[in-house]
Formats: sequence, structure tokens, C-alpha cells
Amino acid sequence: MIRAKHPIRHNGKQYKKGAILDGLTASEEKRLVTLKSAEYIISPEEELQQQQVSGQAFTIPPDQFEEFRKELDDLYNAEDLKRAALEVGVDLTDVTRKPDVIAAIINQGKADDLLEDDETGTVDGQQ
Repeated sequence: MIRAKHPIRHNGKQYKKGAILDGLTASEEKRLVTLKSAEYIISPEEELQQQQVSGQAFTIPPDQFEEFRKELDDLYNAEDLKRAALEVGVDLTDVTRKPDVIAAIINQGKADDLLEDDETGTVDGQQ
């Protein structure tokens, strides 16, 4: 499965940035990814298979952890990040530093909740 990295036209159909392009052949997907028009993504089912639940902590691949870490660090200042984390139910007991807040968000499986973009391209309504 792939997602459009920017607005593209493929096989006579227009796709917005972030749109999921499914129903393509493997060679069509590979071509769009090679052209840097799209990126591979995993389905929620595949993500659940990758995550090994142990209590409240999720184990995710290091490269995915780093991607989440960078995005959260870039999108939020420390106070907004703490506030958003608490709103989605992240346990921040004994967590004070921004890097630790980011790790708590990712390890508790809440990164996607804070990184979902709305139609305007903002995060949680922030500009």
C-alpha cells in the first residue's frame, strides 16, 4: 500500500497529498515510490502485527521510532506536546523532559494520535 507524498495524477485519476493509492499493481507502486511521488505505508493490521504489546509499552522498529520522534519534536514545543499527550491519554508520571515525553508517547502507542493531519495540513488545529 502506498500514500501520495504530494498531489499526483496516475492512470487518469487525481490524488491529493496523503491519499492512499490502493488497487495498484506492485510494479505501479514501485514506480510511483521510485519517482518519489508516493511512499510505502503499512496497514493498521500490519502495524499491529509489528507491535508486540507488553503491558502498556509497544515495541516498534527503531527506524519507525526515530521517524515518530523527529516528527513530534519538529511539530510541538515542550508545553504543547505535554498538553496534547495528556489529552490522548499518555501517562506522563515522572516525565518532565521533552525527549522523555516523546518516548512515552511513542512507547504507549499514541504517536499516530498526535501526528494525524487534518484537511488544512495543521496538527490538532494548530497553525
